[in-house]
Order: sequence, then structure tokens, then C-alpha cells
Amino acid sequence: MIGYGLIPGKTDIKEGVIKFSGMYGIKLNLSEIESIQLIEKIPSIKSRTNGMSLLEVKKGFFDLEGYGKSRLLINSSAPPFLMITTKNQEMVICNLKDPEETKRIFEEIQAGI
Repeated sequence: MIGYGLIPGKTDIKEGVIKFSGMYGIKLNLSEIESIQLIEKIPSIKSRTNGMSLLEVKKGFFDLEGYGKSRLLINSSAPPFLMITTKNQEMVICNLKDPEETKRIFEEIQAGI
């Protein structure tokens, strides 16, 4: 299970839907996204509520300072991070192994919302 959690997820945007695959992945319609930011540092983690945290890899649900329950799909050693807030106030913070790929996905999502 830990090995599966360490495998980097894939991100795919097609027909107005973004899919973050892998453990604790999520599928969102671009129309569900209220805001997206590109950030260099994630908010402080108060606790892990459901998920895995192994070295820099954090996947699952975490209680974040100032944001509450949030879904993380990150490798914290590879900023930047996408900070996505949905219209129902769900917070998703994720990144890809390659920082340039994270920036490209950010631009694609921003263009689609």
C-alpha cells in the first residue's frame, strides 16, 4: 500500500474535466472550480485526518492551518503547488513531479475556468 502511495499520480484535462489519478485522486469539472492559485509553500499542516504522509509525499485529507479539512496530493520537495478551491469550498492542493508541468496545468485550468 505504501509503495502504491509513493507512485506519482497523473493529471489529465479533457472536455472540461480535470482528473488527478492515483491514491486519493479526484475528478473535478472545471466549472466546479471557484479559484486556483499557484503557491510556493503549503499552509501549515495541523494534522493528518485520513491518508499517508511519508517523508515529502502527502496524499489524503489533512487539517490545514486557516483552511481546515483539505485534500493534499503533493511532494512537498517540488514546489510550486496548485491550490484549488471548489464552489462547495473543498480545498485541493497538488503538484506534479516536474515544476514546469505543474505550471502548465495551472495555466490550462486557469484558461478553462
